[in-house]
Amino acid sequence: MKMENISLLSMPADHYHLHPAVGHSGLVRIMRSPAHYREYVAHPPEPTPAMQLGTAFHTALLEPDRFGQSFVVAPKFDRRTKDGKAAAEAWEADNAGKTALTAEQMEAIQSMAYLVRCHAGADRLLCHGLAEMSGFWIDAESGVECKCRPDFLAMDGDRITGIVDVKTCCDAGADGFARAIATLGYDVQAAFYQDGFKTLTGRTIPFYFIAVEKDAPYAVAAYKASDEVIEVGRAKYRGGLQLLKWCRERDNWPGYQPNGEIETINLPRWAAHFDLEA
Repeated sequence: MKMENISLLSMPADHYHLHPAVGHSGLVRIMRSPAHYREYVAHPPEPTPAMQLGTAFHTALLEPDRFGQSFVVAPKFDRRTKDGKAAAEAWEADNAGKTALTAEQMEAIQSMAYLVRCHAGADRLLCHGLAEMSGFWIDAESGVECKCRPDFLAMDGDRITGIVDVKTCCDAGADGFARAIATLGYDVQAAFYQDGFKTLTGRTIPFYFIAVEKDAPYAVAAYKASDEVIEVGRAKYRGGLQLLKWCRERDNWPGYQPNGEIETINLPRWAAHFDLEA
């Protein structure tokens, strides 16, 4: 597919993750503490079963032609018997390099992908475009090399019209997903990706979420990131980049209390409204 004249690369996901440029996941971690960021870079976490299932769903939805090359339903073997153990080993050898899914997981993934396509707005976003393209740029303020890998770029002809991120979640409703945006750093991602693509294209491109619940009935909702989401996320990631620059220049990666101070701690706001006279 022809694309407007910008520098985006098609590369395997593992190559992208190995690239030393900072992505939004790294920024979320350094905003927790520099020590957490350094650990994340030095020892990248192994994919959890939930992460592997999410990757399988993304592939089924966005790259269906590649899905069968990477994922397969594992038959049930009785490994307690000699024949069952031999059959299991033979099957594993024949499917080396593929991620095994249970029949129940495969059914859930297919249902989720189908229901996304049944949602008119989500299907419109995913109708034409490119999946899993990688972009790289130098942040002008901090000088830090940055990267992003949108799930999907919605396109009209050769022009990018939307940056689309597909999220599996427990609650795709507006209130529930808004909480996920705030607590999981999705606002950071939205602003970081939008500003990155402005550097790459010279244009401000809308950022969209497609939220899909992980449990039946696999409800789907599509949202455009508001100006407030972008502004709050931008303030967070800009602070993260400046902190990363500071840490790199000094090779200093502190935790929560850099000077070993003792702080006074309070209850969170939601817990502080308990009626003591009740």
